[in-house]
Amino acid sequence: MEVLSRLRTDGTFNQEFPLSLLREGKKNECYSFDLKSATDRWPLSVMFALMSCMFGPTLASSIVNSSLGLNTFLVGKPIVKRMSEVAFLCGQPLGYYSSWSLFALSHHYVVWLAAKRAYPQRTTPFKDYALLGDDILITDALVAQQYRILLDKLGVTISEAKSIISETGCVEFAKRFWVKSMQIDLSPVSLRLLLSCRTTIGLCSIRNKYPVSVSTLQRLGGAGFRVRSLSRLNLNVGKD
Repeated sequence: MEVLSRLRTDGTFNQEFPLSLLREGKKNECYSFDLKSATDRWPLSVMFALMSCMFGPTLASSIVNSSLGLNTFLVGKPIVKRMSEVAFLCGQPLGYYSSWSLFALSHHYVVWLAAKRAYPQRTTPFKDYALLGDDILITDALVAQQYRILLDKLGVTISEAKSIISETGCVEFAKRFWVKSMQIDLSPVSLRLLLSCRTTIGLCSIRNKYPVSVSTLQRLGGAGFRVRSLSRLNLNVGKD
């Protein structure tokens, strides 16, 4: 997790930070890929290769193989006809302690490898992407193409119906929807958040998450026209 906190392209500790860096560049060619069951299909070999490069094969074997690859289970009826011994060859068990960090780091590794294959002579780190777990946004066409090829070789499927490929900066990242070079937020407000509008804390939560005006907050809170007019009048008097 400490390694993830140092990656400016990772949104584990701040979901909007990597996207804000891309928004500054006003990118138009954007590739928001949606991965099908990524945590279930991600190969252990990728995680092992990354851990080996960072910490050596011994620790990598302890983290990946001992905990996942060599951790066998007996499966019987009614799942299978005969009692069988199975082990993880891809994916990770739900609730495994280092599941998120292992997957996120190895996902970054695949993006870096795609960038290396797209630009073999490049000497600076590739930063034209934002990543949060299995959420990925790439703003480079060549890297996005190589990323597709790598995922196909790894057996991880991209959902074309849910992915967004745009030439005008339309993206979906961390459940937020942005358009026009990622400058305008068109993210829908959840029903749960709208139901919390009757409380002060709920209104503050909406204000922190979305750029809404005071008048809109008052309307969401149930204030009528007269209350909003008095509030607007008081604000103008305060400015004078």
